Amino acid sequence: MLGRILIVDDDPDMRLVLREHLEPEGFEVLDAGNGAEMRALIEQEDVDLVILDLQLPDEDGLNLAKVLREKTDAGIVMLTGKGTSVDMVVGLEVGADDYMAKPFKARELLARIRSVLRRTKQARSAKPGPGGFVVRFNGWRFDSAFQRLTDPQGGDTVLTAGESRLLQTLIDNLGQTVARETLHREALGYDMQSSSRNIDVLVGRLRRKLDSEDGRDNLIKSVRGIGYEFNGTIEQD
Repeated sequence: MLGRILIVDDDPDMRLVLREHLEPEGFEVLDAGNGAEMRALIEQEDVDLVILDLQLPDEDGLNLAKVLREKTDAGIVMLTGKGTSVDMVVGLEVGADDYMAKPFKARELLARIRSVLRRTKQARSAKPGPGGFVVRFNGWRFDSAFQRLTDPQGGDTVLTAGESRLLQTLIDNLGQTVARETLHREALGYDMQSSSRNIDVLVGRLRRKLDSEDGRDNLIKSVRGIGYEFNGTIEQD
């Protein structure tokens, strides 16, 4: 089994279509028709990824994404019939790993699912040692193996897999501007489409976790027309 996927969509035909695409590829599929069913399932079952419809009859999909992010480390791919950039940005801001609008191409959805599963599985299996590192900067401590940030006051924040890979890539290129396309590929696991804002949303999420409320730290600098640069000072042990 390649992974257990939970489909949350109020349209039974859509759930059936997704199941018919996923099961022949080696995935185990569970499904829920509303938020209440989803909540019950995640309390009883471990899942690797959730395909979550944005519009559900009983509860907003964005709120359910927050619930998933609090209760599970499963990947989240949001599906919606709206397809607007505003929905995409909000979905990613609340913790979704990726976003696709209906109608979608089955091959592209499968590629996105595999990419998210690969990143989340790598994060779950990460152990201290060669596969990760600990770095300190501006009073912060970043443990890449456990995707954990510790602020200067000692408070811990757990990063998503994408946020951790983004920060690691920026630190690996300290003092250099990293192109948005490169960051997108390293953090999200697939090539960026020309109109995509996924990496900008991911940078925004990471900035809010890193920077002070007044913005004075400015640890991730935007370089207009190119990408982003890590602006921290690495501290030696």
